[in-house]
Amino acid sequence: MSGLLHSVRIPLLVLLYQGLVVVANVGFKRSAESTTATAFLAWQVLGNLAGFLSVLTYTALLRWLPIRVAVGLTMGLGFASVQVFTAWLIFHEPIGWSKWLGTALVVLGITLIAGGR
Repeated sequence: MSGLLHSVRIPLLVLLYQGLVVVANVGFKRSAESTTATAFLAWQVLGNLAGFLSVLTYTALLRWLPIRVAVGLTMGLGFASVQVFTAWLIFHEPIGWSKWLGTALVVLGITLIAGGR
């Protein structure tokens, strides 16, 4: 079991990071749209907590990955996650073909960077 955990820890940490970045951005967007101080603060707390946990996750990734790979996996895929999941799926913001193409190129570039480690 520990061998399996060892082989999937980096993908799991990357997925956890992506989820936390999405939650943080949802929290901040909802906070910006809040009409009461209580809702504003509640969404801020959620966004900041998720952001803090994403930094801890990133730090854990740095334990096993070179920084050039960790940055590509977290920041680049974080952009794609926020673009697709937060903006498009959750907030139903329009994403034109050029943004889809750009997102696909970011993911392709990250794949090339991560594959060359």
